[in-house]
Amino acid sequence: MTAEDGTPQEAPALQVTIVAPVVTAATHTLADELRRDSLHVDVSSADVLRETAAARVYVFCCDAALAIVLADRIVEWGGGRAGLIGVIADGGGHEREALLAAGFDDAIAGRLSARELSARARAVHRRINWSGLRNGRLRFGMFTLDITNRALWTAGRTISLTSTELEVMRALMNARGRPLSRTDLLDAVWGGGDLEVSERAVDNVILRLRRKLPQPESIETVRGVGFRLT
Repeated sequence: MTAEDGTPQEAPALQVTIVAPVVTAATHTLADELRRDSLHVDVSSADVLRETAAARVYVFCCDAALAIVLADRIVEWGGGRAGLIGVIADGGGHEREALLAAGFDDAIAGRLSARELSARARAVHRRINWSGLRNGRLRFGMFTLDITNRALWTAGRTISLTSTELEVMRALMNARGRPLSRTDLLDAVWGGGDLEVSERAVDNVILRLRRKLPQPESIETVRGVGFRLT
């Protein structure tokens, strides 16, 4: 990352909060393992949802039923500022898709190693802290995307975006009217083969973006190809 004068800047420190409905010894063990991988980690109960979300990565560890119930509330609480990872030990593909559709940046069903969780947290951190544009803004047509504040300006309105929605818009705007396939968007937003995310997740994000835009038809479906901005 560089400053406007071209001098190098340190990337923001990677801070992670592990959130669990009931904090156990296993929760603290996971935190210790992540700390050994040079992450700044703290642990919290679900009471964290009563506070203001910070610009960090939150790892929500809960069972499948609770994950589905709380998904929308957590995404709204994150407000596009926080990176959100869901870990559902007793879940499967359905629960993963539900969290991704709600706006989580990543979701894992089943058990995983601390090393894998660390890698996923770093990937989410890179996405939510991406900045490489002058003043943190990207422009195309009627759209101005504010990367720093995670907001989209269009038709005189400011639209708040989740970090996943922001990355999809950024990919579409960078394409400058060229259609992108669902695979293109998976690669740009979720890292392609690095994460087990289906094309349905792309469709869900596109649907959410269209609901937020004053002109939903601005995201055009190109039959047999994918999507483009008009």
